[in-house]
Amino acid sequence: MKKLLLVGGLLAIGAAFGKTLTLKEAVDIAVRENLELKAQKHKVQQKYYEYKSAKGYLFPQLGVSYFFSRTNQPPYSIMFRMNTHSLSFPQVMPQFQDPNNPTAAEVFQWTAQSFKGMQDFFNNPGHEQLYNLKLTLQVPLWMGGKVRNMIKGKYFEWRAEGLMAERKSEEVAFQVADTYLKALYAEAAVKATETALKDVEHHLKVVQKMYEVGMALYSDVLRVKVYLESVKEKNVEAKNNFFVAKKALALLLNKDWNPEELTLQGELYCPTPSEVQKELTRLYEWAVEARKDLQALRRGIDAVRYYKRATYGTYLPDFVAFGEYDLFDNRRVGNFVANSYMVGLGLQWKLFDGLSAFNKVRMLSEKERELRTTLEYAQKGIRFQLTKAYKDYETAYAKYQKTLTKIEQAKETLKIVEARYRQGLARIVDLLDVQTQLDMARFENVEALYYCNRAYLELYNAAGKIWEVLK
Repeated sequence: MKKLLLVGGLLAIGAAFGKTLTLKEAVDIAVRENLELKAQKHKVQQKYYEYKSAKGYLFPQLGVSYFFSRTNQPPYSIMFRMNTHSLSFPQVMPQFQDPNNPTAAEVFQWTAQSFKGMQDFFNNPGHEQLYNLKLTLQVPLWMGGKVRNMIKGKYFEWRAEGLMAERKSEEVAFQVADTYLKALYAEAAVKATETALKDVEHHLKVVQKMYEVGMALYSDVLRVKVYLESVKEKNVEAKNNFFVAKKALALLLNKDWNPEELTLQGELYCPTPSEVQKELTRLYEWAVEARKDLQALRRGIDAVRYYKRATYGTYLPDFVAFGEYDLFDNRRVGNFVANSYMVGLGLQWKLFDGLSAFNKVRMLSEKERELRTTLEYAQKGIRFQLTKAYKDYETAYAKYQKTLTKIEQAKETLKIVEARYRQGLARIVDLLDVQTQLDMARFENVEALYYCNRAYLELYNAAGKIWEVLK
């Protein structure tokens, strides 16, 4: 297991009102609490429910409705009465002198009056009302593959969004680790300025003693004091940077911690070139296989392919079965006096749609080409990221090694110049110049450590294996 931070011994116990945090704890908290990740998870859920919604089209559609209607429109008034089996025509009583032996004229007159009564009834049947409870059922038998291919497309969209969420999780983990390193870098810069303060305060005591015995000018004392103030300013700046870095870390973790009470555990560490080169080949292989955003693009291409198939399905007929059951009443709610049903099979075939489906297929084909081109560009870009991160690592490691040499040389030079100054053989300017070189070498050392560590992180992040170094 690779170690990003070297932590010696047991972890320190936090103060009574403080918080001690390790890098692993910070990443674990971010995975659970980071607001950006929470938003991304909601996006995944949106796609999941879109997929579940699309699956609903495979199931029978059942509906219920209840209506009350009142009308005096002749067709509907008559239909309402037919539905409730209450339709009755006006009866014209015959006017026969001899009911047992009517004449032809009497029968003709009676028939004409009956038809006239029916005509008046059909033209003006009066008002009628209806209570109608309707149950409907529609069963898709075959939809030309449209529904199943659409569901497959939604499924791959959901999987793509899930992979993008996993990649976002890796990016947030990298941000947290980088911010944690920046905080350690700022803390190391604070320690470097405190060491510089001790050195300059020591020089000030030496100069003051030499001034008191007449071996140094008062201007030498002033020069050291001016340099001391500049180091104090650097110390304040470093402390503020440390405060801001811890505040930024708390923001990523979605915590309201007081930076003054937050203690970070660990040290900056730069792995050797042999450690990095040993993994480089595998990192390039992982970059193509393991990067979640590349996998998401592939799933996106799969989704487009299924959407194309679904669109081709619009050229095929749809077969459905349907059923309907009605309950009727024309007097009061829930007192049904009649019922009816209807069942059947249906075919619907859209023969021409103005080339809408044809052009949609062409659009989806272009979308597929776009995604494939984006995938190719992303693969090349990831290889470039890996190469750049490795070169940044080499630069930072070389600078780190140089700073170690500069620190040792500056320390040795400082001893020599200070001894010569005590003997009156060197100027205070020479002493402060060497002290400045030592201070700069210390700062450069901390900076190189940070950038070396960051480039190492970036290597694994670009390969999609950031968790390998955050275990």
